[in-house]
Amino acid sequence: MTTPSVQEAPKLQWHFGLVLLPFIVGIYLADYRNLTDSVLLFFKFFTVGSSLLLLSKPLRQFGLLFSFMALGFWLLYSRQSAFRQLQSLQFNTETAGVFIPESLENKAKFQKVKGRFYFGAAQRKKAIGLQLYVFSKAPLQLANAYALRCQPELLANERFPGAFDQSRYYELQGLSHRAFVYASNIRVLAGTRLSTSDNSLLRIKSQLSKLFTQALSARSAAIGRALILGERDGIDAQLRSYFLATGSMHILAVSGMHIGLLILALLKMLGLLSRWVSRKQALVLVLLIVWYYAVLTGLSASVLRSVFMFSVLLLSQLSGRQMSQLSALFFSAFCLLLYDPRYLFDLGFQLSYLAMLGIYLYYEAIRALLQFRWKVLTHLWDGTALGLAATLTTLPLSLYHFHLYPNYAQIANLCLMSLSSLILVVGMFFPFLQALPWLDRLSAFVLETSIRWMLEIMRFFSEAPGALAKGFVLPFWWVLLFWLATYYLFYGLQRQHKYLAQLGLLGSLLFMANLRQRKLQEQQTTFYQKDQVLLLRKGTKALAVGPKPSEKCTFLLPTLEIYHNCKIQYKQVAKGETHIKLKHLDVDIFNEDGYQIGIRAQKQTDKIKVY
Repeated sequence: MTTPSVQEAPKLQWHFGLVLLPFIVGIYLADYRNLTDSVLLFFKFFTVGSSLLLLSKPLRQFGLLFSFMALGFWLLYSRQSAFRQLQSLQFNTETAGVFIPESLENKAKFQKVKGRFYFGAAQRKKAIGLQLYVFSKAPLQLANAYALRCQPELLANERFPGAFDQSRYYELQGLSHRAFVYASNIRVLAGTRLSTSDNSLLRIKSQLSKLFTQALSARSAAIGRALILGERDGIDAQLRSYFLATGSMHILAVSGMHIGLLILALLKMLGLLSRWVSRKQALVLVLLIVWYYAVLTGLSASVLRSVFMFSVLLLSQLSGRQMSQLSALFFSAFCLLLYDPRYLFDLGFQLSYLAMLGIYLYYEAIRALLQFRWKVLTHLWDGTALGLAATLTTLPLSLYHFHLYPNYAQIANLCLMSLSSLILVVGMFFPFLQALPWLDRLSAFVLETSIRWMLEIMRFFSEAPGALAKGFVLPFWWVLLFWLATYYLFYGLQRQHKYLAQLGLLGSLLFMANLRQRKLQEQQTTFYQKDQVLLLRKGTKALAVGPKPSEKCTFLLPTLEIYHNCKIQYKQVAKGETHIKLKHLDVDIFNEDGYQIGIRAQKQTDKIKVY
């Protein structure tokens, strides 16, 4: 074991970050959830003032930073103006129009389809992004347009603690409303809406999907299609729980890891042909293949940002100028936010960039903490150091949003690191290998075996005792404190900075543990109006009662179990009167024509909370 020297942050790498930070602040303040008339008026004067500062030579740098903040504000304000108008649309009756699907996901009993819904008179044609749930035996096809009659409703968030922010999630996909329809309300319109190129791309992706389905078992094919093509409709709840419990959900999303491995594999293959292919030709060819792969997977936000960033790095090599990693990271983030400032609110965007930032900042310092003589141990430690570096930046935000942490994530990822890399590389070249004799069976066997081993490892860790730690409910200032203390722990120039960083990290961990422990001692009674569920909770035990069967509360109950770190026993109340007597609480439930609850509490703290 060796002690690393004091780390110094590279001087020139942060200059673009200083421009990116005010740009991000401006975007955040322009969000419709934070926007008020006062903020709008302030930024009108702020923009004029920033322009005037640019004319003053001594204050020009401040004017430049303030101008980028104003740019971010007005950029998001203009992009969200159309969305704010769509949110004001209300449909009191069924409306007829034309629906054009853009993506679909097959479920057990219905189809989940995203697309555009055009309605209204020809002169005043309007369109909304619509999330459609179709209950029909004849599935919808992306190549068709449909006549649709439905009553769209606004996509809104649930109000209970820990609820998923679905309004934000669908906003990033351009969706403002949803509707539930049956076969009688939707029919195919004659003709096709897709261009020749769109049809070709859709046909190629469909053929690739069939290759996985035909060559592999059902579960392995679902994993392969999710990892390589981004088609996650075959991932059931059990598979999701495996990935969640091992902290491996990032493997399912086609993102930076996939693109990085693809580039690495292509460069090594082209390196074998160096006598015929020059370095510049190889870089250009890799860029073309990577962008084609990005288009094939649907150009999602995660794929787009990853491909763009690696393109910046490859182009810097192509021009002969090596761009620093942090500069490339900040530059790619700025360009993507300039293209669509709403990416800032995409949690995948945030976690991916934070993971890369952690690797660039802390990987070398953590790696230098331990040195081994044996290459196997060195390789294992390198992988562990990489995971720890990414965790230092992503962990606080993950706890803030998801309220849980997979306890075996580092050990599981260490076991899965080489295996998942093999699966991704073989899977990416799987369609080409299937066209070659002998190699088609060999590649199918390797991919099938690797996926089965990966699932067995995940199953082992997900079923181990204490796989998930739940109930982390933290304020956002805690996240900022953790990030700041971590940075100064590695890059503090003075000894007192490091001492303060150590105290900050220790204090933040103690604060987190104290909050979680206090939650275990709470006694709370809560009523959730939308689902008509009454939750009686004390510590890690809870009783939930309601008129619906438990399968109708499959979203509410698991969310509350994670948020409150408790095991919920659900009881469906029958028709008539039900009485529940607790130590300080009497509950009377009447389930006749309506659902009524009467509560008698001995203490004020035992009174009911309503969401």
